[in-house]
Amino acid sequence: MAENLLHHPITSHEEIINLIPQKEPFVFVDTLFEYTALTGVTGFTIPNENVLLDENRLIESGLIEHMAQSMSLHRGYQGSLSGQTKPKTGFIGVIKTVEIFGLPQVGEKLKTYVHILHEIMNVTSVSARTENEKGVVIATSEMKTVTVE
Repeated sequence: MAENLLHHPITSHEEIINLIPQKEPFVFVDTLFEYTALTGVTGFTIPNENVLLDENRLIESGLIEHMAQSMSLHRGYQGSLSGQTKPKTGFIGVIKTVEIFGLPQVGEKLKTYVHILHEIMNVTSVSARTENEKGVVIATSEMKTVTVE
């Protein structure tokens, strides 16, 4: 298994915002716990002012966006290691699979594990698994993201 290249988690809002192309109010990650070339572990505590809430729960599209931004955060940190000063823009090209087993409430802490499956030019195939703070898997997905210069 590859070594985690982070010496301590990145939790500063300013640092996170500098690593992803998304801006408030559409930010769905707040921590980078671990980073290797092919994997990452991100976190997100659901704020009560989130734009994708329904009855104090993050809706399905919010979970999907969180998984996609987890990939974006991994990419942004990778770019910062190689000297990029601003993150590249990307978007979800294809969602191959998504399964949602539960919708988390405001204040819940999510942890998401991303794994890059393969990469061809600017298309990356990635799997993601999101757990709630009890370690229960609440969502999984496999998607292809496209990075634009």
